[in-house]
Amino acid sequence: MKFIFTCPERNAAFETDDFDVVDNRGVRTDAEGNRILDARVVLNAPCPLCGQRHAYHASALSCPFAPPAES
Repeated sequence: MKFIFTCPERNAAFETDDFDVVDNRGVRTDAEGNRILDARVVLNAPCPLCGQRHAYHASALSCPFAPPAES
């Protein structure tokens, strides 16, 4: 499954399925009742936009399962 990432150097989005979930502490519930994955996601290959290897907190990623847009 491809996730959408934003390159912090170029401030541009890209998709990849070449990543690992690390430091996975499971799902927690915040003060508003939202469920959040407490983990980091690291790229296995250099960013296609800047060549660096980025790591992201899972909450910083766009959800690939967003509901369809209303027309």
